[in-house]
Amino acid sequence: MEKILDKVIWKITPTREEIVREKKFAEKIIGAIGSVRGKHLRAELVGSMARNTHLRGDNDLDIFVFFPENLSREEFEKEGLHTAMSVFRGHKWEKAYSEHPYIRGKINGFEVEIVPAYDVASAENLKSAVDRSAFHNKYLLREMKPGHEREIRLLKQFMKGVKCYGADLSTNSFPGYVAEILVLKYGSFANTLKAASGWKPGEVVDVEGHLGAEEARGKFGSHFVVIDPVDRNRNVAAALSQNQYARFIAAARAFLQKPSMNFFFPKPHRAWSVEKLKRFLRKTELVAIATGYPKGIVEDIMWGQLRRVGRKMAAMCEAQGFAVKRSAEWLEHARHMFILLEVESTQLQKAKILRGPEATDRMNSEAFLRAHPNPLSGPRIENSRWVLEVERKYTHVEPFIKDALKKLKTEEKGGIRKALNKRAKIMHENEIIALYRKNAGFRQFLTGYLKGEEEFLGY
Repeated sequence: MEKILDKVIWKITPTREEIVREKKFAEKIIGAIGSVRGKHLRAELVGSMARNTHLRGDNDLDIFVFFPENLSREEFEKEGLHTAMSVFRGHKWEKAYSEHPYIRGKINGFEVEIVPAYDVASAENLKSAVDRSAFHNKYLLREMKPGHEREIRLLKQFMKGVKCYGADLSTNSFPGYVAEILVLKYGSFANTLKAASGWKPGEVVDVEGHLGAEEARGKFGSHFVVIDPVDRNRNVAAALSQNQYARFIAAARAFLQKPSMNFFFPKPHRAWSVEKLKRFLRKTELVAIATGYPKGIVEDIMWGQLRRVGRKMAAMCEAQGFAVKRSAEWLEHARHMFILLEVESTQLQKAKILRGPEATDRMNSEAFLRAHPNPLSGPRIENSRWVLEVERKYTHVEPFIKDALKKLKTEEKGGIRKALNKRAKIMHENEIIALYRKNAGFRQFLTGYLKGEEEFLGY
């Protein structure tokens, strides 16, 4: 294991030249912010680059601009955007949102976020959610021991390799801050994996001992609780999905049993040939729904909305009797968005059986029988319950999906509503194959989805 970890750390640690270049660039941006006229007090580099826990090639610069805490929210947002846009003048940028708007974009090859925050004295006096980040930075810089940077980088790359790293809504995974806290708790990458291999639902990590385990479980009610060291009322792993939590535990066990570089640097899927894809599609019932991509909406926001609509569509199919075996969503570079639904059958019988209340339940019996005045068969009593057969409105999934899309176009709001109104349609097999031929990202996604295997199990 140690030989593997030495090779990994050599590949993922930024070179001295990179670190010097990053620091100089951060100082340049902070200097540019200082030269903008406004009500800001100072600017500060935060995040993993400030703590020297970032991975090689991760040119993400998080700059916080601090404003007096007596500034109104309206003026705070206006000043924050003005300051950031002044720095980005002449460069590509976009407005993004957390609790309030901020600006992010690209300057000289660096992904730069300039985020306004209030200059509060302590984490107990927060005026906006992002104000915590400065306290996270101070806490970690104070608590990290020599050598922790190496262990944190290993843990981040491992999480990245097994596809459970990142705080954004496209992954619902482990944020970098949680990875750093785990190393503080367990001391090293290897010890973190050893601990994780024994985690159960409701695991609690509380490095500062703010709450007892039972109190934390009761307070947050989550499958994994990591108490924020600077705010006892916050679970910093709240966005981590149950699936990603389980994936990390399974990957930790697999690595400890059989260490391999592939956990850190997975080999890409060998995309299936078009002929193999055609053969597989003949064996399964796959429904692919494509939408357009709305202008001006940040990908992270769209991922959350796309996932929500994917879940809704699957639930609507289930309610109609089209049993969904599994589903997935895919989004690529603000161009393509898809929902995939794999159903047991695209065709249903013309009639379905409805089972009602106990015949002895007078009020509910009357309501049930009134709701279905003209059944195909029945009503009759079986095992003391009312039973009848009614004609299905939909016997094939495609007409149902078309009507469901029309409904969602009126119900949904924001970017996803625009996306659904922008050429949302069911893709037929020839269209799926045509996109598969020309789009490498879609080939990777669809091959991985259809194989349906956790890659790390093959190592």
